[in-house]
Amino acid sequence: MLLKRLGIGVVSLLVGFGLAVIIIQLIGTTLEEFGVYYTFFLSLSLGCAIAIWLDKFLGTEMLPK
Repeated sequence: MLLKRLGIGVVSLLVGFGLAVIIIQLIGTTLEEFGVYYTFFLSLSLGCAIAIWLDKFLGTEMLPK
């Protein structure tokens, strides 16, 4: 169960960063112009949203009911 939870954390952060890069490219700017802090917090928020969905579908019960 611990490995599944760690896997969800890693996968969600990687997918969140990937989605952040795609969104930044779609708005027509670069990572340098967008900023390190904005990129970090956008990736973190997208990663948390993905982690919630993965937790629900994989049944790890990291979040309380």
